Amino acid sequence: MKMEKRKLFHRLVSVEEGLEVLEEEQLLNPLGIEEVNLQKALYRVLADDIYAPIDYPPFDRSEVDGYAVNIKSVENADELNPAVLKIAGKVRIGEFPKIEVDEKNAVEIDTGAMIPRGTSGIVMEEYTKRKENEYVEVYRSVYTGENISFAGSDIAKGELLFSRGRVLDHIDIGILSSMGINKVKVYIEPKIAILSTGNELVPPGSDLSIGKIYDVNAYMIYSLLKAHGIESDMFGIVQDKEDILEERIRELLKSYDIIITSGGTSAGIDDVVYRVFDRVGEVLIHGFKLKPGKPTVLARSGRKLLIGLPGFPFSSLANSLLILLPALFKIRGTEYRAKTKKASIAVSFRKDIGRRWLVPVLLNSIDKKIYAIPFSTSSGSIMMVARADGIALLSENKDVIEEGSEVDVVVFNSFEDKEGIIMGSHDLMLPDILKESRLEAKLSYIPVGSYLGLELVKRGFIDIAPIHLFDENTGTYNAPFLNKDPVLKSSALLVRGYSRKLVLAFREGTNLRGLEDVLESGLRFANRNKGSGTRMYVDYLLKRISAEKGVDFKKITRELKGYEYNLPSHNSVAAAISQGRADAGVCIEHAARIYGLRYIPLTEEHYDFAVNRKSLEKNAVKTFIDYLEFNKIKKIAERYFGYIADSNAGKVICC
Repeated sequence: MKMEKRKLFHRLVSVEEGLEVLEEEQLLNPLGIEEVNLQKALYRVLADDIYAPIDYPPFDRSEVDGYAVNIKSVENADELNPAVLKIAGKVRIGEFPKIEVDEKNAVEIDTGAMIPRGTSGIVMEEYTKRKENEYVEVYRSVYTGENISFAGSDIAKGELLFSRGRVLDHIDIGILSSMGINKVKVYIEPKIAILSTGNELVPPGSDLSIGKIYDVNAYMIYSLLKAHGIESDMFGIVQDKEDILEERIRELLKSYDIIITSGGTSAGIDDVVYRVFDRVGEVLIHGFKLKPGKPTVLARSGRKLLIGLPGFPFSSLANSLLILLPALFKIRGTEYRAKTKKASIAVSFRKDIGRRWLVPVLLNSIDKKIYAIPFSTSSGSIMMVARADGIALLSENKDVIEEGSEVDVVVFNSFEDKEGIIMGSHDLMLPDILKESRLEAKLSYIPVGSYLGLELVKRGFIDIAPIHLFDENTGTYNAPFLNKDPVLKSSALLVRGYSRKLVLAFREGTNLRGLEDVLESGLRFANRNKGSGTRMYVDYLLKRISAEKGVDFKKITRELKGYEYNLPSHNSVAAAISQGRADAGVCIEHAARIYGLRYIPLTEEHYDFAVNRKSLEKNAVKTFIDYLEFNKIKKIAERYFGYIADSNAGKVICC
């Protein structure tokens, strides 16, 4: 229900109500959007989603100096029985290779150079010796893909890199530059001025006479904002005189969007801040249901925000964390996510109902249980801020907080703890699901392949494994792999996700009717990595071909050029075909479409989620599962080619 606009003089409000009033007054809206060069984007807030315009790396490249080989040519090679290969040439970094590797030759290659056609592994220079400048002796075998960094293995073209509202850090800047992006759209930063008020204050570095104290809050607030990437300007100390403070604030309002003061916010004769705020604008709130921290003022002057924080350091810091930072982050175009922990309070409290108590605490973990240990001191103590691990929030609706009761603790850290991990099959749409469900900051997603993800769930190390494993015995996906493993069946359940169309992709000008044509025409195939669901499906198709032809499966795989060329993602397959390193491969329709490839539909694979049963207690995991609902998934799937929402999305289908 929307609140009525009103002045709230001396009527105490909750933190949530205070922020809601600012929202209604439209004082927390971003100030606009601008485009800035990348070198000026640090700590700025993105105003738009950014998708990868290219793969990274953009081509298959060598990770070492050495020789590009076909792994068949160096099988069983060792120091006593080296493989001797003719050197067909050299590929230098930055050039396109025109040489092709076969089973009788090797190509010298630099670190970072593009992999020549026919290569399935790189032998490090340390394990080779040139012979008569025309030949090279190789003293060890290599496995498929060894010392090769594949196109799109790090970042896939079309993948969501960063969402709108992300605060860019130095690593983000590096990633954007690796994509060739030199400008980004960001929200305009508010101009913030900080003032301290009080006749008792003197600046650090000056002599301290009787009755005076050094200004703490301005420096603390300025540094707190700086630590969160928020720039501000300090304007020193103003005496507790209405006319002087009013003149200073009116002058600052000409150039600044937000004015922050500390001290002088109570209702006493010498507390002038709220009166000055009401003279230069309109006081919206004067007083919060907090102890300490009650005397906090929120006001407006036109479209500009004025915030008066209490004078005591602990109160000033606490309200900066609870009120100031959430407000500033909103204005900057993002959300403030305070780092909080649940903890058991170590002592009992009797308090008045109607105010939330803010208690400085130390945190300690005993037998995997976190305890909040309060310590008592004055709210004017600065060392309390330094010693405390965080602030326990004691409910305003309770008068007794029993020992051992669970409380929320705001930890002195600007980042929220991760709640869970998703590891398994790579998928382009999954990051969008995490974005739309607002779980990006809570669930880390790392693609490692279906098999490994499932194993990690089985062992209890992660929360969710996205998988698309094809069972050739039943012709179905995923469920058989949980059903046939008693440990996995008892430790995990399978939640229906969505489907992706799997296709045989090839370049324009290539005429294919199926995988058998690739085999018979001698075209080069781009295969997926072992352990991936797509690789299992490819093997299933090849086994059908071998059965129809009456030819041994292993012989079929040796005859299929590039079978050993294992690529880590669908985009890697499409990139290899598009760039001519392969002629055909199996990938999802979306990858084929964005690379402009022709394709033949093969099947619809189920992309489901194996969930650790113990993780069902985590809110982020439950929220994720709840979000896997047909209408929501359908809306996201419409952005991608060949993605299909399942009517059973989000439902447990096993076990």
